[in-house]
Amino acid sequence: MLWILFAPGTGVVALLKKRKELHSLQQKTVQLEEDNNKLKKDIERLQNDSGYLEEIARKEYGLLRRNERVYDFSRKKADKEEE
Repeated sequence: MLWILFAPGTGVVALLKKRKELHSLQQKTVQLEEDNNKLKKDIERLQNDSGYLEEIARKEYGLLRRNERVYDFSRKKADKEEE
C-alpha cells in the first residue's frame, strides 16, 4: 500500500507534482492567448489605421514626413562635461 502512495513516478506525490505542473502550464497558456490576442489587434490596427502606423513610425523609428525637420536643442556631451 505504501508503495502505491509513494512510488517514484507513479505515486500520489508524483500525481500532485503533475497537477501543479498542469495548473502552471494552463496559466501560462491563458497568458499567451491574451498576448496573442493583443498582438493580433495591434497587427490589424497597423494594417488598417494609417494614423496609428504613422504614430509608431515616428515614435519607434524616428521617421519624418517630407519637408519636415528636427531641431535638437539638447546640450552636447562636451558642454555637459565642462560644467
